[in-house]
This record gives sequence, C-alpha cells and structure tokens, in this order.
Amino acid sequence: MQKENKLLDGFFCPHPDYRPATMWFWNDEMQEYEISSQLEAFKSKGINDFFVSHTWGTLDDYLGERFFEVVKYTVKESERLGLHFWIYDEFNWPSGTAGGKVLRDHPETRAKLLVDNKEVLGPNGSLGCKYIKGEFEAAKLVYCNSPEDGAVDVTDKIEIEKNAHGFWAEYKNNCCADIELHIMSVQYQDNVEPSAKWGKYSFNQPGYVDAFDEKAIRLFIDYTHEKYKEAVGEHFGKTVKGVFTDEVCLASPHDVSRGTTPWNDNLKKIFKERYGYDLEPWYHVMVDKPKTPQEKKARYDYWRMLTELFSNAHLKQVYEWCDKENLKYTGHVDAEEILIWTMLQSGDIFDLLKWMHIPGIDSIISRDRIETEEFNIAGKILGSCARFFNKDRTLCETYTCSSHKLRFDEMKRISNRLMVLGVNMLQYMGCAYSWDGLRKDPSPIAGAPNHGESNPLFKHYDLLGDYMSRIQYVSAQTKPCGRVLVLWPQAGVYVNSNLLENMSLSYAQRKNNKLGRYEIAMEGVVNALMELNIEFDMFGDSMAKDASVENGKIKFYGGEYDVVVMPYTGDTTSGVMNLVQQIKNSDVRAVFVDELPQLSVDEAKIVSPFGATPDKDGLTYISSNVRFISVPGEEKNRRHNARLKALMAEAVGEERRTLDIRYNGTIYTSERSCEGAKVYFLANDKMEECTANIVFREGMKLLDPDTGNCRELKNVGGRADIHFDPYQMYILVEDEQQLELSCDKAAGEVVKILSANCGLELVGGNTLATTWKFAPYTKGDVFVIPQDDQLIPIPTHNIPGKYCKTNGAGMQVCDFEIKKIPKALTLFAEYGEVLYCELNGVRIDDKWSHCRLWGPKEACLDITALVKEGSNRIAMTFSLPDYNTPYRTPFVMLRGDFETENGVICGKRSDYIAAPVNTQGYTTFAGEVVYQFKTVLTAEEAVEAAFLMADTRDATELFVNGVSAGVRLWAPSRFNVEGMLKEGENELELRMVLPMWYFFYSEKEVMNMGLMSAPRLEKKAQK
Repeated sequence: MQKENKLLDGFFCPHPDYRPATMWFWNDEMQEYEISSQLEAFKSKGINDFFVSHTWGTLDDYLGERFFEVVKYTVKESERLGLHFWIYDEFNWPSGTAGGKVLRDHPETRAKLLVDNKEVLGPNGSLGCKYIKGEFEAAKLVYCNSPEDGAVDVTDKIEIEKNAHGFWAEYKNNCCADIELHIMSVQYQDNVEPSAKWGKYSFNQPGYVDAFDEKAIRLFIDYTHEKYKEAVGEHFGKTVKGVFTDEVCLASPHDVSRGTTPWNDNLKKIFKERYGYDLEPWYHVMVDKPKTPQEKKARYDYWRMLTELFSNAHLKQVYEWCDKENLKYTGHVDAEEILIWTMLQSGDIFDLLKWMHIPGIDSIISRDRIETEEFNIAGKILGSCARFFNKDRTLCETYTCSSHKLRFDEMKRISNRLMVLGVNMLQYMGCAYSWDGLRKDPSPIAGAPNHGESNPLFKHYDLLGDYMSRIQYVSAQTKPCGRVLVLWPQAGVYVNSNLLENMSLSYAQRKNNKLGRYEIAMEGVVNALMELNIEFDMFGDSMAKDASVENGKIKFYGGEYDVVVMPYTGDTTSGVMNLVQQIKNSDVRAVFVDELPQLSVDEAKIVSPFGATPDKDGLTYISSNVRFISVPGEEKNRRHNARLKALMAEAVGEERRTLDIRYNGTIYTSERSCEGAKVYFLANDKMEECTANIVFREGMKLLDPDTGNCRELKNVGGRADIHFDPYQMYILVEDEQQLELSCDKAAGEVVKILSANCGLELVGGNTLATTWKFAPYTKGDVFVIPQDDQLIPIPTHNIPGKYCKTNGAGMQVCDFEIKKIPKALTLFAEYGEVLYCELNGVRIDDKWSHCRLWGPKEACLDITALVKEGSNRIAMTFSLPDYNTPYRTPFVMLRGDFETENGVICGKRSDYIAAPVNTQGYTTFAGEVVYQFKTVLTAEEAVEAAFLMADTRDATELFVNGVSAGVRLWAPSRFNVEGMLKEGENELELRMVLPMWYFFYSEKEVMNMGLMSAPRLEKKAQK
C-alpha cells in the first residue's frame, strides 16, 4: 500500500474506470434474460465498459423498434449493475451509412470516385476505343517522350457515346509520338460495405457515404446518434458513456482500386476557392504519379483538401455533437500504421485523431502482427497525439483474429507493447452475444477468440483486468516526456504515389518502389529507437508549421525537443522547410534518413538547405548538428537490426536513452512524467528471462503490475539489477513520496520434485470436435441421406457459398468410430436451426434437452445407449437463413468419459503423468483440466517448502489440501505454499484452463497445453 499518492492510487487498488472494456457483438435474436445474464458475467469479471456492436447474424432490424427496446433494456440493466454502455454508431463497419439506410433514402449522399482510364497509344493514327463505367469528365493527353511538358486537354476531341451505365470513348492519335491518354470518368463507389449486408434486414445497398459532404454526415447523425438520444438520452454522460466510430474513412476500403481517387461534384469549386487555381488541368496527376514541381503541388493541395474536408465533415461534426451531448467520442480510422493506406483511407491520421475525446487505433491479428515491422507505428502515433492534443485516454481495439490459440501470456505481451507505446484503454475485440454457427469462425467476421463466457479463459478475466488496469491507470495520470521528434512524411506519400499501381506491395516489391522505401525507412527508424530505449514522439508534416526553435529547443504543442529525425524529406512541406531553416542555425540536432529536403511541395519551390543528398551508405556529418543516415532497405526494414541501431544511436545520441540501461534481452521502455515525478514502463518482450541493469537514483521504487506490490531497488555501486520473467512488465517510479514496500520472496533450492504419476480429470469430460460432410437438401419432407460421393467435406463447418441458398435447407453427416463405448457419452448441438436428426438410423431430434454451452440455442442428448462399437453415423437437416449472409452448418460435438486415439473414441487409462494433455489421449480437448498429486512429506520438508513451481504456460490455480494457494495466468507459475503443507500425505491439485485451439484445429500447429513436467517444491531463496 501507499501513503496518499494520487499518481499510484489506482495501481494499488485497481480502479474500475481503467479496466479493459469489451466490444459486445449483438449478433442473434436478442432476449432480455440473456442480456441480463451476460451483463452480470461482465460485472463478475470486472468488465465495466462495453461497446454494443450490432453486427452480422442479427435477427432484429438495426435502428428499428425492437432494436431500441433492447437498447433501453440494456441501459436500464447497466444502470442497475453500475456498468457503462457505449454506442457503436453503425451496423458492422465502416461507420457512416446507418446500415445503408442513408444511401437508400438519400442516394445523392453516395460517394464517388474519379477514375483514370489510362491507355498508351502508338503514333500515326493509333486508335483507342474502350467502354467505361460512369460519366465522362475530361480527357488529357501526355506525350510519353516529354511528360515534363504537362498535359494537353483533349476533352473536346474524344468521341463519346453514352448508354445507361457508362459510355464508349474513342480517340485517334494522329501525332508522330507515343501518347498517354487519360480518360477521366466519375463513378459511384459500387462495393457493398459490411455496413449494408449480412443482416436479416440488410438490403445490400452498394456504395459508401460521401465523407466530404457535411450534409450527408449530418443525415448519418440524424439516423443514428439522434435516434439513440431519443431513446436513452437521459442517460447520456452517466450510464451511456460515449460513442465508438469504426474504420471511418474518406474512401471506402472495399472500393479503392487501381486508377481511382476519392471524388465529390463540389471539389472543383472548393479547390478553386481554396487555392486560387483550377483543378481540371491537373486531373491526370490526381491518379498518375506527378513529375514536375507544379504537378506535385496540385496533387498535394488536392489531398490536403480531401483530408480537411473529411476531418471537418465527419470527425469534427460527430465530435461536436458528442461534446454537446456530454458523450465521449472514440473509435478508430483505418490502416493507421502504413503510410500509403493512411493516405488512401484517412488522408492524414494526425488531422483526425485530434477530433476524438479518446483517440484510438486497432490492433487486429495481434498475435501474429506483433512480430511485423509496422506494429509499433500506430501505437506510437496514438501516444504522440495524446501528448500533443492533451488527451488523457487512448483506446486500442485489440486481439481481433488472433485465433483460438491465444493464451494469457500472449495477451500480456501484446498489451505490454501497446501500453509502452501509449495505449491506456484496451478493448477486447470482442465478445459475441451468440457463438452459434459461423460466429465461431476465426475470420474477421467473428474475429476469434471470443472474449466471453464461451471462452474457457474467461474464468480468469478479472485477474487479467487487474493487471491491465494497474498499468493503464498510471499511464492515464502521466504524459510521455521524450525529447526526440520523428517526422511522419505524409506529404511525400501524397506526391509520390502512383494510384495506377498496386498499393499492396510485398517486401520484395517495396524495396524497389519509392513508396515502399518510405515505409521501410519509417519502420527502420521507429524500431531502432524502440530498441535503443529512446523516448520519442511522431508528428505529421502538416503540423510542422506550429513548431519553432527557441533557446536550442524545438517548441512544439507544449513540449520541448532537442532532436528531430526526418525520414524521406525530399518532397516535404513549407512548414518542414521553415523548421529545417531554423534548426540550421541552432543547437537542435537534426537527423535525416535517406533524403535531404529538396522541394517544398505546397509552394512548388525547390529549396536545398544542405545541397544534394550524400551517396555514401552509413552516417554522414553534414554540419555540427545535422546528420544524414542512409542504409540499404534490406537492412533498414528488419527489426533488431544492429547496424541501423548503431547508426541511430550515434546520430541521435546515447544520452537521450530513457534510462542508462543495459540488458541481455529485448526490453521496451517508455518515459513518462506527472507533476515532477518520473515514471518508466519497462517490458520484457520475450518468452525468456532477462536482467536489466540501470543507474540507480535515490527514491526509485519498482512496481509489479502482476502482483500489485512495490519494492525498493538494491543499490550496488550506483547501479541496480532488475530481473524480468518472461513477458514481465515493471513500472519504475522516481518520486520523493514515501511508498510502503513489500518484501519480494523468491524460490531457491529444490526441496522435492513430485512424482510424475498423477490423476487427470477433465472438467465436464473430454470433447471431440467432429468432422462433417455437407450436401444441399432437396428431398422435401422425405429424409434421404445422399451417397458418400455426393457429400462435400467441410472440416470447419463452413458451407461453400454457392450452396447457401439451396432450398433454404442443408444436410450434414458425421461418421465417427468407437473402439470401446464409454460410461457416458453426450451429443451437443446448436439446435436452433435443426429440422431432423438421426443417429444410426434412429430419429433423435425429439429427445433433446436444452442446455447452455456457448450460446442461447444449444441442446444435448445422452447417446450412450444409442451408439455401438465400430462405425456410427449422425445425420441432420437444418434450415438456412433466408437472407444474404455467410453461414455454417450447426456445430456438433461429443463429450464424455473417453480418450481418443487417431480420432477414435477409446476407453480411459489409469496411468496419467505430468505431461501435456494433448499427448495423453485428449487431442481435441478445450476447457478446464485438473492434475492431481499426492505427496508424502517429512516434517522438515513441510516446513522448508515455501513455493510450488509448475512448468506450464496455461492459467493455473493451485489447491493445497483443498485450500486455494492462488492463480497464475502465465509463467512463471510459482505459488506461495508457506504454512499450507503438513507432515505426511498432502493432496495437491493444479486446475488449468486451456484455450480452444485443439477443439477447432486439431490437425494444425502442435501447441502443447497443460503441464510440461512434474511440479517441484522449493525453499525460499537465501538473501
């Protein structure tokens, strides 16, 4: 505990407002009793904030009468339980169409694209003739041998023949040179967004909302936000906490293809009013890559205009509505970590995040993407925006599509990294109201894992929330205090992108492409600084105009910086150029990567403050305070790159590291401050243990978010060692206030290794995920099983799309083998859509009993007396939805007192050992497993044994002679058993909760779960 230290109040006593939130998918027919049950489950696990996402699979009309009945009930129940309801402002995503209703009722609000139908024509009468969708806008001719001369307008020379959906365009090249012919057309965005499909009441309205039109976005507010106000407005700012917007974008991510750029019929007028020149002469460079300074200026002006229109029409307008209604506005835009996709979806990420009370990002496929080069970028941008725009909270939609194998230690690693980067409101993405059918699918549709009751790990989410809330509370009370700025060169991407090319580049393609080299440079710089433990902020080049150099410091948004790192600034803004000119005559250090400034794109002005870019690879000293780094892309892009890290350390300065820290692993750090107190986050990013050694300063205390304890560092010669367990995070506090310290106990010499022989019990019995075959059902009321060669194997239960509408019904057949009939065997099924079911030719669908497995529609049946040794067959027909949606066959599984061998049900053995459960006949088990040990101790051993160490990565609770010794969510699974053991026989139980990976994917990656070896009893370590 501590003595009146506001900074740490929520660390020692986890604060409910700083616990993780969850996205709650409303994806079935909503029932009040089920809503109450799930809200109470949230409450029991410390999930106090939830975002209601009305999503695919729903059977209620989005924004309809029944929808708001359920909303009102949920808000009322939330008030009773002390929970916070957050509005999710769309059906599915991206936000903006109100489930397609805005576009349906107001077709004039549908977004458009300017399309460059480029064609190269040879000389002397070469003919171009093609059919083009949409409306003809203009035609430009560019001579291939002299493109720097610009474009010739040939709009009046194109032969146009219109029809209902587009036009035929014809042009003859009568000159003696090759030409590029740019036929510009205006088309509606055509793709059907997720926001307009996959629901029973969806009508598959194509297109996305015009994100530049304030009136269109006002209609979106009227259709959505105002309806919530009408229904539950009296709870705004109280039980109803805020609004979440999802993947809002200036151009639909589902309709950005080669040769397109966002459009609006008013853009020409707005452009002329804003910049004083016409847009039409520059149409061709809106899509094709600009070459001359004036072309680059036109492209830059165009994208700055789009960004500002989008920001003001959508983000700012909704923000102001929320602010007026006492609601917090949060959510995220799209593709925040990749320069080209940030441009295409957001324009400029920094322009948008300032218009959120709680700015946010997403971290999808987190388990895999944490290993990628770009992972650190989005979180660092978010943390920087919090500092610049004075935001206390920052949100991240986390863990989506990380699969059913996601364990607590991996969730810990991901959250640690995000919180070091600056996130302090983690949101589980997400929890499904129903897990029936395709809702279990690991794809983006369902986004496994499910962070709700259907996930066995949910049992311990309260402890996971304790851990995260301690860190998030401290983060929210502090601000980053780095002295290094890193430029996000969006202007260069604006003017160097060729939208006629494929923008989704592999690494091999990227290193030979200008935009790819931008990405490689950004990733290299960010990861090198992270590896060096140098605290830094990222800023957009559009913000540089707000920076000034005074007394050897860059003054910027309330902060002071003495180093700026600028990757790829050959084409940049006048604001950056002005900052560079100020830096030249100051003590501020500037580090340029790969390019020196050459062109002020918003002025079409060539400015070379340092001359030409040096050719030599490595580090060049241009002047006493200016450095230039150039490293081949193959090296720069790789994380943990020693060469780039060494160059960055010399260029930026070792003295700017967060701490004077030495370590033998991979530790990420963050330096923060609050009213003079310094706070450091330190996170071990590896599964291995490591040690860090830091310069010791008086008053340093080490906080452990895992235990909630505080201890003093031991000063040895002016330095202190900090030992990190796998994926461990600490908070180091340098504060004069007195903190009450705890005495850390450590394990030492082994007292006894328990016998490897043990009992093994599966709570609820073993589970066998069955493999099914599918056939379209066409026999009417007569139940006929097709021939085997007519059945389609569907190991993941996904029905091939072309069969989803087959007469509104389908059939699935499962064959399974039994070597020995178990004492108990139960059949579980998602029974809501089942029409007829038989087992071994006997009809059984009238014998089911309702049960609760992972949703409101399950049923079970004891089939012990109905099965036989040898081959067994289950066959059932089921109804398919009568609306356009992905679909799965009903999920069916077997549970009982059995083991499996090569998928065959066998009898149980009696000789279990301390080893992974998947190696002992339980190859598709998911849930809770109990290892039972009996050990005889002498009186001396019972007194000496202070700890039990269990070799496992899975969430584990230890019981000693029937009394709990605590829970460990991750390694090391070390339990304090001091005083709990006795002379003679002792009974020990390790109750482990395993993820659902093998239950769905037994044939894929082997992932051992449970105990790896026998537990051991250990003494206290000697001081």
